[in-house]
Amino acid sequence: MIAAAALLLLAGGGANDCARLLQSSTVPVERALALFESKPGPSAEALVAAREVLARAHEARDRLEAARVGAFCAPSRGAELIYLNHLTLGFTAWIAARTRRPPGEYDLASIIRRARTHRERSRARLR
Repeated sequence: MIAAAALLLLAGGGANDCARLLQSSTVPVERALALFESKPGPSAEALVAAREVLARAHEARDRLEAARVGAFCAPSRGAELIYLNHLTLGFTAWIAARTRRPPGEYDLASIIRRARTHRERSRARLR
């Protein structure tokens, strides 16, 4: 019910409504990403954390894609979706690469940096 009300507000909402949608959608992703980044290299713990990032990123992307937003919020939502797509593709590939070669050979850090650049652009529009 609360999510439905939030979606209706966004159809004509401004910066605050848009920022709340983006933040509430991606906080679980950032938490999972911070946990992943705290794990040592190519460990079993890192693999579990990577799968969590992937799951949270898919959920956030589905939520943002389903949200009805006004013209003001659309560019920011688009940049957030690019952020999430970087993470979903990067983590999917990183998890798959672990079965074929040493995990250290797959540079996930650069993908995370590029993803965060898109997230920052999204948020900068709303300040």
